[in-house]
Amino acid sequence: MADQPRVVSRPDRIFVSVDESSGRSTISFSPTDAGSPFQRDADRDGALAMRDAQAILARYPGATIHGPHFHAAPTGRTRTRRRP
Repeated sequence: MADQPRVVSRPDRIFVSVDESSGRSTISFSPTDAGSPFQRDADRDGALAMRDAQAILARYPGATIHGPHFHAAPTGRTRTRRRP
């Protein structure tokens, strides 16, 4: 059970996001005190995160799943500073 998200109280919403550049998925909750965000490596398509979200939904009917939302982490671009 250590590799499953830990939910402390009933979540209203379950958010699933996937960072396409790193292949890491994240599950987070609303309200935030329902549980800490949980990340999985090597989940580029979000299938593992969605499976976990469905398992949480089975325990807490009435919660809604939002996602998976795909995004890419910002690249290592540096900001140029203007001189005054």
